[in-house]
Amino acid sequence: MKRLFSALQSVLSSVLVVRLALAAPMIALAEDAMNDSDFERMGKPGHGDWLFHFHEPGQSFKDYVSSNPVRASGSRQVLVFQPVGPFSPAERDIVGKAALFAGMWFDLAVRIEPAADLPKNGWHRFRRFPWQDSPVRQYRTGYFLLELLPKRLPQDAVCYLAVTMADLYPDERWNFVFGQASLSDRIGVFSMVRYFPRFWGGEESGESRTIALRRCCKVLVHEVGHIFGLTHCIYYRCAMNGSNSLEESDRRPLHLCPVCLKKLQWNRGLDVIRRYEKLGQFYARHLLEQEASWINKRLEKARQHPEKILRW
Repeated sequence: MKRLFSALQSVLSSVLVVRLALAAPMIALAEDAMNDSDFERMGKPGHGDWLFHFHEPGQSFKDYVSSNPVRASGSRQVLVFQPVGPFSPAERDIVGKAALFAGMWFDLAVRIEPAADLPKNGWHRFRRFPWQDSPVRQYRTGYFLLELLPKRLPQDAVCYLAVTMADLYPDERWNFVFGQASLSDRIGVFSMVRYFPRFWGGEESGESRTIALRRCCKVLVHEVGHIFGLTHCIYYRCAMNGSNSLEESDRRPLHLCPVCLKKLQWNRGLDVIRRYEKLGQFYARHLLEQEASWINKRLEKARQHPEKILRW
């Protein structure tokens, strides 16, 4: 009887493990990488952090696949960027590089459209910030998502993304927002102005341009990731973490965790080693030293253990 009980207990435990693995594959995947020092698990959020204010359940790989996310298909194979409003030459250069980086990140062709104008009437408010001499004109994201982009959506665009140096807000409850996207409509808008020193009263320098490029790359891949159906990551420090401030956004790394990379790999059919190589070349060329160091470590491990690449 004791042996029978032990055998039944063993079978039930095995069934439970299988059911848990099927119900939450992201946990099994995350456990596989927990001891990998290249990835940092999310800790307890601090006051003011995104997860301190917004409870999010997380998204497993199974959840992601069953959500029927946006995918490039047929004639829709291009990331199309729509500049809106004025840019300085330096700003235009950095945003252009970030757009090309997004193409490498998602393994898609990129096109940048001729600039469009900001609205002259309506769709804005003025907001005063203590470091500014005069009030800042902020534009409501609804203008881009409801008026500008839907009417212009190109037929070859897997998604169509406005980029602007105007400060944005989604509604009166918010001070500002970095960007906003509509998953179902495959459109989004992103403000770059807070990533450059002039917004904060600072001076432009080589270091500030590198920081601005890193920040612009982060926001583009994050928001395009949302359009491709990736929700905020709550498991690791990851490019898909939510952010409630510029400081929190700066803490977010410019790489995907094992959970989110598997989703993107499934969606795009990525060759992960080839993708890492292209991103590494971009980082080295544009002096993004921290990112270049991280990706070189991943490449070395991937080449030593190619059988594990699906977990990365």
